Amino acid sequence: MRTTIKDIAAMTGLSITTVSLVLNNKPSRISEQSKALVFEAAKKLRYRPNELAVGLIKKHTKTLGLLLTDICNPFFASLAKGVEACCSREGWTVILCDTGESHDKELAYMQTLSSKNVDGIIYCASMDSTAQKFLESWEMMEQLGIPCVVVDRSYEGPGIRSVSTDHVMGGWLAAEHLLKLGHRRIACVTGPRHLDVCRDRLEGYRMALNKYQIPYNPALICEQRFSIESGRHAVAQLTGQPYTAVFAFNDMMAYGVCQELRAQGLRIPEDVSVVGYDDIYPSQILEVPLTTVRQPIEQLGIRAAQELIAAFSDRIPPECRVLFKPELAVRGSTAPVER
Repeated sequence: MRTTIKDIAAMTGLSITTVSLVLNNKPSRISEQSKALVFEAAKKLRYRPNELAVGLIKKHTKTLGLLLTDICNPFFASLAKGVEACCSREGWTVILCDTGESHDKELAYMQTLSSKNVDGIIYCASMDSTAQKFLESWEMMEQLGIPCVVVDRSYEGPGIRSVSTDHVMGGWLAAEHLLKLGHRRIACVTGPRHLDVCRDRLEGYRMALNKYQIPYNPALICEQRFSIESGRHAVAQLTGQPYTAVFAFNDMMAYGVCQELRAQGLRIPEDVSVVGYDDIYPSQILEVPLTTVRQPIEQLGIRAAQELIAAFSDRIPPECRVLFKPELAVRGSTAPVER
């Protein structure tokens, strides 16, 4: 059975009130001898405070909820690692929830996390979260009185606090890299285009084309769902369209693109150059290492946790929007176009 302050009081012969004051480090006139007696008994009995009970009294549980959409995707695994690292360092706890890209599961988990008295939620929107559904989730958290920071996938709105990467810049970096290599017909495999992150990456891609006076060609744009299988489908969808390079909006889709290109007898990068997005760890160890736009994934998680934890301390108040800069990691999957 769990040791309680009653057990410590019985062992020491002190009152429950005295034991409670000592263990909670409250100001008192209790002698140093009695304090030492309490701490020694607590150690012998392996006493641990009931954090839930303490949280209910203090209305502060030092617990964050983390809503991720697909923990099997290494992007979200790295994000969770960053959140956990920050919370561990600050003495906080994380409850992880995998929504499986479902908006309905998001709402259900928000209710569950509220019932567990979390102090805040780090939220990554599911793929089926339109702007309207996203606002529904945000409004629910406001009604529940839970502070929230949105990571990566988000929408603009008053009071919405987010931590993300500059995805317009990311789209620009990928497209300009290929344009500098001489590619002029660059296929683009996007995620769901109702998501702000996808629209921003596509905007960066279009801005780079415009700089090089290359017309935007909708026939070279394929909308998919951030998975390896989606990357394979995109290559099949592009059949009949001539292109020398592919920019995929995440590394998982880029892997699928590479698989299908090879299945069609094409070489990477000799026949087709491929650029991904995220720089998750497998991208460095592929047979042909992937050129990709690097997001500081763990730092996104760390900063999101810091923003929420700051709300419960005397530190600088949380910012409304934190934007990290992406970098281009150039590897073996891109090369100058063969004319």
